[in-house]
Amino acid sequence: MSETPPEIRKRTAIVYIDGYNWYHAIFRHYPEWKWLNLQSFFHALRPDEEIISVKMFSAYIDHDADARERQDRYFKAILTFPKVKLILGVFQPREVTCRADCKRKYSVPEEKKTDVNLAVEMISDAVTGQCDSIFVVSGDADIQPAVEWIANHKKDVKITIYVPAIPAEQSARRTDYYRTKGLAVECKFLPLGGIKDHQMKNMVKISDEKFAVRPHVWQKHPIILAAQ
Repeated sequence: MSETPPEIRKRTAIVYIDGYNWYHAIFRHYPEWKWLNLQSFFHALRPDEEIISVKMFSAYIDHDADARERQDRYFKAILTFPKVKLILGVFQPREVTCRADCKRKYSVPEEKKTDVNLAVEMISDAVTGQCDSIFVVSGDADIQPAVEWIANHKKDVKITIYVPAIPAEQSARRTDYYRTKGLAVECKFLPLGGIKDHQMKNMVKISDEKFAVRPHVWQKHPIILAAQ
């Protein structure tokens, strides 16, 4: 009688998403992909790891009421999944000067704290042994110091950087930075093929009597009503 082989333990993994970075890199080009089920997408992307948490780092828009309302629907929907965690920064006004002859000063909204929050969370998880693998979705150079620190001080933690970019823009993005530093960090473009297959239901139940409804402009073929 043959013995049953012992079950091989999967490496545990945490996903860290730079929300605005991957939004501008991917989702502004494909609004119909915005209703993404983060949990199922990353489970499918990394089937050989046990995804224990998906951490989204973002900030509420405060300069566009309609966009904020759509964003709020999405945040409420993804938080119904047990492994998804939302960590928020803020938008703050930044004064800039017109480059034309007028030299007029005006304020523009600027996202703050996202990079710091992501770095702190990632280093904390690595130091306290929360996972075996780290997957970071960001093409922002501001995360490089934190990634380098983990690679140098927690060599048992496997690090993968997924750079978000549509195919037409990939030639302008770097994926070789960590290799030039001699670090054991895998860096590659985020596979996009599965995003369309991991959209949530159009209505996501968020409580006994409430649903988060997919914004119509995030539909594949939204109906745009002409003004009367």
